[in-house]
Amino acid sequence: MNADRFGGRRAQHAGMRGRIGRKREPGWIAMARVSVRLRSRAALRAAAEPRRLCVSVSPWFMFLCVLSHLCVVGCGRRSPEPPPLVPQISGVIEIVGLSAPVRVVRDRWGIPHIYAETGDDLFFAQGFVQAQDRLFQMDLWRRAALGRLSEVLGGNFIDRDTMTRRIQYRGDPESEWASYGPDTNATNAIAAAFVRGVNTWVARARQRPPEEFVRAGWLPAYWAPPDLLTRTDAFVASGDALEEVERSGLPDVVGDAIRSVGTAPFFIGSSGPPASATATRAAGRAAASAGEVTFSEAAPRLNAPSPRYLVHLVAPGWNVIGAAAPWLPGVAYGHNDRVAWAMMPIDVDTQDVYVERTSTTPVTVVGDRIPVKGRADPLAFQIESTPRGVIVSTDRERGLAFVVGWRGFEPGAAAEMAAAAIDRARTLADFRTALTHWKMPARRFVYADADGHVAVQDVPAPGRLREAPAERAAADAVFAHLLGVTPAALRFNVGPLPRPPDDGQVRGTIDLRSWDRSRMLNAPGQSAWRASAHYDDAAKAWSGGEMFPLLFSEDAVRANAEATLTLSPRR
Repeated sequence: MNADRFGGRRAQHAGMRGRIGRKREPGWIAMARVSVRLRSRAALRAAAEPRRLCVSVSPWFMFLCVLSHLCVVGCGRRSPEPPPLVPQISGVIEIVGLSAPVRVVRDRWGIPHIYAETGDDLFFAQGFVQAQDRLFQMDLWRRAALGRLSEVLGGNFIDRDTMTRRIQYRGDPESEWASYGPDTNATNAIAAAFVRGVNTWVARARQRPPEEFVRAGWLPAYWAPPDLLTRTDAFVASGDALEEVERSGLPDVVGDAIRSVGTAPFFIGSSGPPASATATRAAGRAAASAGEVTFSEAAPRLNAPSPRYLVHLVAPGWNVIGAAAPWLPGVAYGHNDRVAWAMMPIDVDTQDVYVERTSTTPVTVVGDRIPVKGRADPLAFQIESTPRGVIVSTDRERGLAFVVGWRGFEPGAAAEMAAAAIDRARTLADFRTALTHWKMPARRFVYADADGHVAVQDVPAPGRLREAPAERAAADAVFAHLLGVTPAALRFNVGPLPRPPDDGQVRGTIDLRSWDRSRMLNAPGQSAWRASAHYDDAAKAWSGGEMFPLLFSEDAVRANAEATLTLSPRR
């Protein structure tokens, strides 16, 4: 896939013809065309050569020549390519890395309920299952969050990747892992198990690339636990540095540099949905009372697949259900068997922009290298920082450096990595203690428990509620997929659908009096596999303002089971 198919200012003006949706030519046709060209060239050469005297040839020699030709042709044939990998959701899969069997029960709404005998097996299975349903989305998130889009998309994303890398944490790894929970090693172990599960599915997908990877033109990459500690999501969710640039009248280049951090790529095509169809008008909300917790989470745009994944995690010491980021372990918000919680965005000053004199400011320089598609050698660049933060732009004529400082340079600021600590809270005191490990992004948490306690807490405090987006949203909505911009790939988009008053992609009501009466919706669906019934089965319910049951008890799950998969240890 040519890099110029993607977004960014340079890509928009590249003017190159698209290749999305073009079917790959079967190998036997390509070989036949090569054979015809070779025969034609041989005929032309023979016609140009002087005629030679014919001589008699032994029949055995002729037989050997024909046999040799058949062997060459037979050996040269390419074996048929294996079909694209699709999720297996029932039966048994033998896997290296598990200590005991894990049961994955998907209910009628596509929500996996994962039952494991150890925490390590539980998070291994969570990584495996979420990769089954969302691998392309996860792979793209990882590349975007780590500043590695140029590796598969080419030079148009160099500026974007270098800026994304500048705002990452570069401190002590042990302090970083210890910041996300009371147990120094717990988060590290959870992340390691989750990544092993993801990589188990990645290994299969690299042998038989799913359809999205075939269309995009790259293979999924293997993960490492530190990949989960990226600061990109938290930086993008903050945004107050841009407000400071506008208030201070700083040069546009400073705002452009900050804005480029973490921007998602997109294919350029002729059939993509209009921006008004994908824009959302909901700002997100969360409320708690003695009987229930209600919430609606809104992203700036309607995406397919959803930025959330609903999952139920059960093992000794764990019994939690709710909304997770597809690329992270644990549950960001939902409930366990004692407490329920949700969250909504707030505005907190977590970023600052400084103007410093380059002649008097000490500067630290760190080298980095970015692999770029189409280049033999990685691109070397420098990350310059001052005691206040990282330099994002310079004015050499006036000797000025524009520096961004933010809380993400401190340990423990990766977005939602403290979720696992919150998942195990059983009392309000436990919940408040767990929130001390949540640094970013800024959120207002609402809480209710089975004993009737209700609480609200801003993290980090103080904060004010974020206002609703100003964009105008069309009456009909479309959940836009990254690939859905050409006629051949429009089927990845979901819609158009009538837009409900609350157009948040994820919404729910948790009933503390009876967990099984809780309801939730994750639009357009749980799976990113287009052939799955759960790719878009929640879209119509979303449009009608409806929700699905969020089942919690094992009896209710069993009564509504659609498929059961057993992950069995391979001995």
